[in-house]
Amino acid sequence: MALPQRRDPEEQQRRQLELERLEREPEIDRAGAGSWWLAWWWIWVLILLAIVWFGGWGWGGYGGWWWGRPRAVAVQTANGPQGQGIAVLNATDKQAFVGQRFQIRNVPIQKKVSDHVLWIGINNAAPMLVVLTGTGNNAANASLEQGDLVNITGTVEKAPDSAQAKQQWSLNDDGAKRLQQQGAYIQAAQVEKVQH
Repeated sequence: MALPQRRDPEEQQRRQLELERLEREPEIDRAGAGSWWLAWWWIWVLILLAIVWFGGWGWGGYGGWWWGRPRAVAVQTANGPQGQGIAVLNATDKQAFVGQRFQIRNVPIQKKVSDHVLWIGINNAAPMLVVLTGTGNNAANASLEQGDLVNITGTVEKAPDSAQAKQQWSLNDDGAKRLQQQGAYIQAAQVEKVQH
């Protein structure tokens, strides 16, 4: 038979001291201890959303690889007008280019006056007069129409007065006035239709 255990006389005192110690120490806030995790969790969710948004739609001209950016924009830029002639067509002071060489590729014809006289232009810039004086592609120029893309090589020349331009190139009043305002035209040695 087992002997009854004797109670420890100091056990009661130890329990009392332990209770007092627990009362003095601040209790750990279980809800507060987990709140830092919640704050960081939301930050990671926001970072993940930002990455998905950037990859999907992009911002600031970057990103949007998955479904936000139309791919046709890059194709248009690659096939658009190219060459130093773009600066002349976009310039408000075209007279500053008089005497300089002119070369451009893939520029659209805005209006055809005759087989030797065309208006070309890009974007929202006012069209510029092109006069073919060379022998390059004379027969092929008869098939050129408004909207066709052409490659042009030549020089920028000072525009004649309105009366001379009307008589020499069969320009209407609006065309002659535009030529006078621009003060320059393109004397083309060669105009070549771009084959698609």
